Amino acid sequence: MLIRAVGVLMLTALMAGCGDDRAVADCNRPPNFKRQIEACTTVIADDPKSALAYSNRCQAYNQLEDTAKALSDCNAALKLEPNNKSAYNNRGWAYEIRKEYDLALTDYTKAIQLDPRFALAYANRGDVYFKKNDKERATTEYRLALEIDPQNDVALSGLKRLGAR
Repeated sequence: MLIRAVGVLMLTALMAGCGDDRAVADCNRPPNFKRQIEACTTVIADDPKSALAYSNRCQAYNQLEDTAKALSDCNAALKLEPNNKSAYNNRGWAYEIRKEYDLALTDYTKAIQLDPRFALAYANRGDVYFKKNDKERATTEYRLALEIDPQNDVALSGLKRLGAR
């Protein structure tokens, strides 16, 4: 499975309300995914309304393929911040891991509606179309992602799998 990065996160957004700077840093840019979960748990204990920490922990759980915990955290993030594009993208990824492709597409599409320049969400949507054997739509999504971010690894590897340029 491709390891997907959520992208660059705003470290200062979390630092503003939290006392444990190391936990905040590890929640945003972890040395490993288990440490990210621990750090985000610490941040959430200090600030239970940190949608970013829930979304980051969701992403870490996705990396470990613990989709039940990932979905719970993404839902918590979205309850706190209904327009959190990263939480929609991360929840879409959890659904994708579970092979719930229609739910994944819905969440990736919502992330794109919130930010039409969210290259990773386009690339992830391309992966779902690839898995649904819709190669034409997958190619289109990957190319849209690359228009925004020419170095997007998910889109580049998706096009390579398809034998497209």
